[in-house]
Amino acid sequence: MTALVLVQAAALLLLTGLAWAMPGLAQPSLPFGVRIPGDRAGEPVIAAAVRRYRARVLPGGLATAAAATAGTLLAGRSALALAVVPPCAVAAMVALCWSVYYRAHRTVAAAKAEHGWFDRVPQGIAVDTALRTDPERYPWAWALPAAVITAGTAVLGAVRYPALPATLVTHWDGNGRADGRAATTVLTAFTPVLLQAAVGALLAGSAVVALRSRQSLDAEHPRASAAQHRGFVRWTARGLLVLAAFVNLSLLGTALTMWGLLGHSAAQDAALTGLPVLLGVLVVVFIAVRTGAQGSRLTVDESDGAGRTAVANRDDDRYWKAGVLYVNRDDPSVFVPKRFGIGWTINFGSRGGQLVTVLLLVALLTAVLLLN
Repeated sequence: MTALVLVQAAALLLLTGLAWAMPGLAQPSLPFGVRIPGDRAGEPVIAAAVRRYRARVLPGGLATAAAATAGTLLAGRSALALAVVPPCAVAAMVALCWSVYYRAHRTVAAAKAEHGWFDRVPQGIAVDTALRTDPERYPWAWALPAAVITAGTAVLGAVRYPALPATLVTHWDGNGRADGRAATTVLTAFTPVLLQAAVGALLAGSAVVALRSRQSLDAEHPRASAAQHRGFVRWTARGLLVLAAFVNLSLLGTALTMWGLLGHSAAQDAALTGLPVLLGVLVVVFIAVRTGAQGSRLTVDESDGAGRTAVANRDDDRYWKAGVLYVNRDDPSVFVPKRFGIGWTINFGSRGGQLVTVLLLVALLTAVLLLN
């Protein structure tokens, strides 16, 4: 119980810290999802919006983490509490962050409109064509750990399979008691291995998508932002492959317990399955904080002024609902860089984006039904 509570608290504190840091990770020309000319990034209204955002997110996140921890402890060993409290706490965090973000978004958007920040400002877009002719190479060496862990788990399972009992434990409650069993078959026994392969394929494929992702370059500093974009996708791909290795390590712990090579307890479950995933997420978060959105925090030498222009990025706020939902029927792109946050979001206006949305909803519903 104590271990599970600690993992839950650590995850909520991590979410709080990441939400607090998010304004500093965004591209300078996109405060709270609002497109502005680069020379307006230092406007007092933006600095004030950042201060208010952080002053609300931090205590709200800490209060949510404290309430979730207290609720779990007061509920004792109730399986219902362990199943309900964590998702409710995450939902509360998301609602808090969204409400505070949206208020800041409206403040900046109103200031932009009132003072005409884009009046008489030349607008354009920047594209690095070299990313298509000379793309970043796939980091195969970083993919090896996840593959080795999967192969090792499969070999261990093949050796252990003849000695397995007639039934296998497939689920434990929050207190470490077995509450689900299934007949021993190749499919049930090797479920952890199949999940490892699926996770590895998904994250390895995501790394490919990251390396070939759409650019979001700064038209005022095209050369510098092109170099930053390369650094961003390079480290994002590596981070995804490291996450795959840690998730597969977690599934190895599940396999060892299922195959009877290790005992089972709530503390051990948190250590063998929860801790590796948390460490993998920390690696991804570290990379996100280090690089910033689209590499905006990476240092690039532009001291000689070469590559600077007098053109601001095109004001395309009309395609972004609240600065987070992208809806553009004239853009065939399925994934586009987020405006607030790290990574990519879906173009809900394109047919490909709508198809991906439906597939994700079906996958989520299927997972919920299978877990229940």
